[in-house]
Amino acid sequence: MIPLLLIPELLAVLEALPAELPVYLVGGAVRDQLMNRGDLHDLDLVLPGNVLQLARRAADRVGAAYYPLDEARETARLVFIPNQGKRLVMDFAALRGATLNDDLRARDFTINAMALDLREPERLIDPLGGAADLVLKLIRPCSPQVFTDDPIRVLRAVRQGVEFKFRIAPEGIQQMRLAAPLLIHPSPERVRDELYRILSSRSPALALRILDQIGALAVVL
Repeated sequence: MIPLLLIPELLAVLEALPAELPVYLVGGAVRDQLMNRGDLHDLDLVLPGNVLQLARRAADRVGAAYYPLDEARETARLVFIPNQGKRLVMDFAALRGATLNDDLRARDFTINAMALDLREPERLIDPLGGAADLVLKLIRPCSPQVFTDDPIRVLRAVRQGVEFKFRIAPEGIQQMRLAAPLLIHPSPERVRDELYRILSSRSPALALRILDQIGALAVVL
């Protein structure tokens, strides 16, 4: 596991933000840390307050490029382009809900619903048991509404299952079957992007067979 605060760009951003402001690393970066999946180059941060203003302030102080992504939802992106090594992307987002736990419970799968308080990075925040599901190699939805809230998650569950060699929880498979017809609703661009990632995965044929079995392949194509 990479000590997070040894990532110089992350340390610089934390120093640029108010010291009393809680800042949480969430999602795939936390999962990848626990899985020891190599270098981190895409970080998702959530925090309270005026997120766009805070992200702009951090970008100005650390010399990163700043891009507002969604002003209504208070999301912004900082891009660091080092002289050597990979580009680092850092997304800032407002908490979804009143608390961090509300935010995590609104996410897709338990393995993606963990957080680290960057002011106290040794403490894992894991209200849904994502760490245990990593050990079990299990993709489990955070709630029964996961796939109806965003049908793209049907494709994402299959992709991550194949990518990590994890199985999908039985209740998740049933929910995916029910949600598969809803894949006509997301934008074609989102479907295309997820499908391309599936086709470039380590086992695209297996992923396509699973999509066919749950009734999603015909809808996508």
